[in-house]
Amino acid sequence: MVSSDRLRRLEKAKQASTLQLLFRCARLANEEAMGRVNTEAGRPVFRGAIANLLPHISFEGTRLGALADKVGVTKQAVSKVVAEMAEQGIVEVVPDPDDARGRLVRFTARGAEAIQHGLGVLAGLERDLAAAVGVRRMRELQQTLVALSAALDALPKRG
Repeated sequence: MVSSDRLRRLEKAKQASTLQLLFRCARLANEEAMGRVNTEAGRPVFRGAIANLLPHISFEGTRLGALADKVGVTKQAVSKVVAEMAEQGIVEVVPDPDDARGRLVRFTARGAEAIQHGLGVLAGLERDLAAAVGVRRMRELQQTLVALSAALDALPKRG
C-alpha cells in the first residue's frame, strides 16, 4: 500500500506538471463534449472510440493502417469503429488510388456536417469555460495551444 504522505507528494507533482494538467483537461473536455452531443441526440451516438479517430481522418482520406498506428490499436479494432461510423453515414471506405490493395477512410458530406456540429458544441463549451475562468484567459490559452501544437509538430518523430 502507498503511504498517504507519498500520495500527497504524487498529487502535488501531478498538479505541478503542465502536460499532466493538459491531459486531464483534454479528457474532461472530451467527456463533456461527448455528453453534450449525446444529450442533444437523445441517445448515445458519440463515444470515445469515435472521438479518438476523428482528428486522424483527413478529408482526402486516411489509410486504415495509418489510423491504427495513430491511435495505437490494431487495424481490426479500427476497422470495427470505422464500420460503425460508416453505418452512421459519417465516413466511407474507398479504394486508395495510389495502392490497389489499400483502402482509404474519408468523411462523407454528412460527416463534414457532423464535424461542423461538433465544432459548434465545442464553441459552446468554450463559452461556458470562458465564463468560468475569464475570456482573456481562454484567448491566451488558445494562442498558447496554437504555439504548443506547432512546437510539438516540429519535434523529431519517434518510433
